[in-house]
Amino acid sequence: MEDYVVGGHILNGDDFELITGYVYVEGGTIVEIEERSNIKSDNCAASGIVMPSLINAHTHLGDSIIKDVPFSGLDTLVKPPHGLKHRALRDAAFGVLVEAMHKSLLDALVTGTTLLADFREGGIFGVNALKTAMDPVKKVQVMILGRPNDGRDYIVEDEIDTILDVAYGLGVSGSRDFSSAAIGAMINRARTRGKFVAIHAGEQDNSDIDSAISLNPDCLIHMTYASKHQIESGIPIVVCPRSNLVTGVGSAFRHPPIGEMLQATTVGLGTDNVMLNSLNMFAEMEFVSKAFLHDDLKVLEMATLNNAKILGVDNDLGSIAVGKHASLLIINHQSNNLFGTENIVNSVVRRARPDDIVLLTNGG
Repeated sequence: MEDYVVGGHILNGDDFELITGYVYVEGGTIVEIEERSNIKSDNCAASGIVMPSLINAHTHLGDSIIKDVPFSGLDTLVKPPHGLKHRALRDAAFGVLVEAMHKSLLDALVTGTTLLADFREGGIFGVNALKTAMDPVKKVQVMILGRPNDGRDYIVEDEIDTILDVAYGLGVSGSRDFSSAAIGAMINRARTRGKFVAIHAGEQDNSDIDSAISLNPDCLIHMTYASKHQIESGIPIVVCPRSNLVTGVGSAFRHPPIGEMLQATTVGLGTDNVMLNSLNMFAEMEFVSKAFLHDDLKVLEMATLNNAKILGVDNDLGSIAVGKHASLLIINHQSNNLFGTENIVNSVVRRARPDDIVLLTNGG
């Protein structure tokens, strides 16, 4: 379905202006947006609320192999090299890991997401497992952020190069999980090759934030306990509030300080570990809106355009505009859930669910 028309209530452009009309797609690209007062659904492949598909800027797909984990502290669950996740990944057979990640990618699709950025543990083994899982799922794009095997304090240049040959960039577990020389060498190698660099920082406290900032990554993940000064470094931030709540390091309205972050830099949104949360970005948006921001438009931006900006793909994705890829999400505004809605943005962010989706396209 490369050439088609969708219509209805369109969240148009980078400001998500609500218009009524049609979006025309040719060869997977948006070629025209026509404003019309009356929409004829017979002319459309689908009609309803027309919005950009969702982007998930931080996942860990590998721990799809362990779900329903007990409530526990952050270190017990995910700290390398002996956290629950890392022990499970070391024991997982290649085929088991691939199948679990493949299922998660299918879940991303049915929840309206067409692009994910994944922190890929396990060195080249982990990267290759994800590439194998991705191959049959054509509508989902994954930006793989690889890293050397966890718990090592040295970096083998050939291993980094092998990872970077096939990965979008580096996803570093933390600025203190390797020696300063090792992490510096790893990031310098990525920079030399023009690769993306992301680092977890400030998830449990702020003690590792300054060292992470000093490495000048392309984005920081979590920053749950960042100070105003640290936020004002200007480095883009991806927050994962549902994950923080599960691991006991976050609190509604305060940590992470999303409102302050949005005043200083670009802030995106991710679902984090699959073992802790589903990949459902609708759930993430609802939680952020109700527990933190009370600003639905900003939350929608975080899950779409801001994530595209952080990942460097906003020329093609993140909003509905002529020339961009037709990565579109059509929502049934007459569903039992959304019937009678008067504020489209509020309802998409706070109320919409995956079962309200009529059509998902990925022009990329």
